[in-house]
Amino acid sequence: MVITRLRTVLTNNEIDRISVQENPLGKVRITADVHGMKCYEARRFINNIINIVRIAFQLIIIHGYNHGTAIKEMLAQNFRNTHIYEQFPDPSNQGITHLLIVA
Repeated sequence: MVITRLRTVLTNNEIDRISVQENPLGKVRITADVHGMKCYEARRFINNIINIVRIAFQLIIIHGYNHGTAIKEMLAQNFRNTHIYEQFPDPSNQGITHLLIVA
């Protein structure tokens, strides 16, 4: 259901950057790979995911770290969405940021 909703707005290239896992308890985890995107593209892409899904879920953003930190810094410093409950860097991988999203 989540991927179907995302397909209504996102391009095929963007869909290919997303992985959706649902556990038996109904919890949803979406992983989005924004490698190679410009900051404005990543911002739009992430906001679209958050605003389209409309349920509580964990969003894992893979932005990388070795070839620049612009997206990581954008997420940490000035990325806002009213549905973000919590945001934190991955404790073991500097190239990943976690967002907890509320409906």
